Amino acid sequence: MFWHLFYYRLKILITNLPLIFWTMVFPILLGLLFMAAFSNLDQANLLNQSAIGIVSEEDTSEFETMLSSLQTDEGELFTVSHLSKQEATTQLTNDKIIGYYEFDKADIQLFINQNHIEQTVLSEFLSQYLQIQDKVTVLLNAGVNPEEIYSQLVANEDFITEAKERSFSQSNFYFFALLGMTILNGFIWGLGNTNDQQANQSANGIRICLSPRNKFVVSFANLLASFVLFYLQSLVVLGVFHFIYRVDFGSNWGWIFLLIAIGSLNALSFGTLMGNFSSKISFDQKITIGTTLTMAMSFLAGMMGTESIKYWISQNLPLLGKINLVNLISEGFYQLYYYQSLQPFYHNLLWLAGFTIVFFLSNVYFERRVSYDHL
Repeated sequence: MFWHLFYYRLKILITNLPLIFWTMVFPILLGLLFMAAFSNLDQANLLNQSAIGIVSEEDTSEFETMLSSLQTDEGELFTVSHLSKQEATTQLTNDKIIGYYEFDKADIQLFINQNHIEQTVLSEFLSQYLQIQDKVTVLLNAGVNPEEIYSQLVANEDFITEAKERSFSQSNFYFFALLGMTILNGFIWGLGNTNDQQANQSANGIRICLSPRNKFVVSFANLLASFVLFYLQSLVVLGVFHFIYRVDFGSNWGWIFLLIAIGSLNALSFGTLMGNFSSKISFDQKITIGTTLTMAMSFLAGMMGTESIKYWISQNLPLLGKINLVNLISEGFYQLYYYQSLQPFYHNLLWLAGFTIVFFLSNVYFERRVSYDHL
C-alpha cells in the first residue's frame, strides 16, 4: 500500500514541469547571471595590507602576535597602531584605518564602518581568538598544565598554512546564499502535497478523504516522494554550481550532502505546515506568501548584495539569524568552506534540524485534527 502510493506520487511530481522549472532550472539560470555579474568580483577584492587600530590600556602583545600570523605573500596582512578612543574613531571615520579593536577588561569589541573582505577577516579572527581564549581559561581552571596547553596551541599553526592555501572568494558567498534560497523554495513541493490532500482545496483531496486509506500513510508517502525527487534535484543544482560554474564548496562533502538533506526536509515540512495552517487560503495566495517570506529571508541572508545587513544582524540580533531558514542553510555551506573547526556548523545544523522536527510534529498535529462538515 505505502510503496504503491509512493510510486504514483513520484510519477505525478516528475510530470509537474512548471514546478521543476521554478525549483531547479530557474536557480541554475540565476546562477549563470551570478557568474556574469561576479566574474571579476574576487579580483577586485584581493586582500591588501590594511591599517587597523587597537584601543587599550593593557598589554595586548599576545593578541598582536596572533594577529601578525595573518599574512599574504607580501607580508603581514594588517599594520597595527595604538590609538586613543577618540583617535581611533576619527581615523575610522576618515578611512585611515579599516577598523579597530577596543579592549575593556575581559571584553574585546571590533568597530568597523564598512563590510568588505578585510573587515570580514578581522571579525573571523576575533571570533577564533575569543574561542581559543575561552578554551584556555577552561583548561587552566581544570588544572591542565600550561605547557601542555601551549604545545596544543603551537600544534594548531597548521591553521595558518591551510587558510593561506584556500583563497577567499566573495562570489562563493552569493552562491551559498543562492543555494540556500533554492533549497527553501522546496516549500512549494510541500505546499503542493497539502493542496492535493485537502478536500476543500482540490478534487484529489476529496477523493483521498473518501478513500479508506489512512491519511497519515498518504501524507508520509507524499512527503517521502517529494523529498527523494527534490533532494536529487538539489544535488543537480549543486553539481552545476560546482562542476560547471566552478564554485568551490570545500572538501566536507559528506556534511554538505547531509546539510542539503536536512534543508530539503525542512523546506518540505515548512511548506506542508503553511498548507495545513492556512487551509482556507487559495493555493496561489499561499505560493505568494511563501515566496515573499523566502525572498525576505534571502535578503537578510545577504544574497542581494546585503552582506552588511547580514553582518549587522549577526552582531546585534543573532537570534534573527538563527530563525532565518535561508541563513541557516547558506551559513552551513559558509562554515564548511571557511571554518577550520566544525563546531559552529554543528550548532547551526542543530537549529535547522530543530526547526524541521517542530514543523513535522506541527503537521502531524494539524492533520490529525482535520475534519469537514460535508464533501
